[in-house]
Amino acid sequence: MGSNPVRVIMTLPNEEYNSLKNTREFLYDLLDAHKTPNVPKAIRDRARDVLKHYPFDTTLKQFYKESMHHPDRGMYGWGKGKDE
Repeated sequence: MGSNPVRVIMTLPNEEYNSLKNTREFLYDLLDAHKTPNVPKAIRDRARDVLKHYPFDTTLKQFYKESMHHPDRGMYGWGKGKDE
């Protein structure tokens, strides 16, 4: 019970890219009262605020391309070494 096991989560660049794309779609869905009819106004307002600075698809694609060759991206994630 007292031990704290280390979890290694390996996320590939394409998984990060898809996650960001799906998050943007989800936020847009929150703004659409026909798709999400029972969402409170405060949630819609928050989604709108987040989307103001959310990256465009072209920016996400560039992030994906650059992240595949980034030196800090090891097989254990960003800036993570085997012993971390």
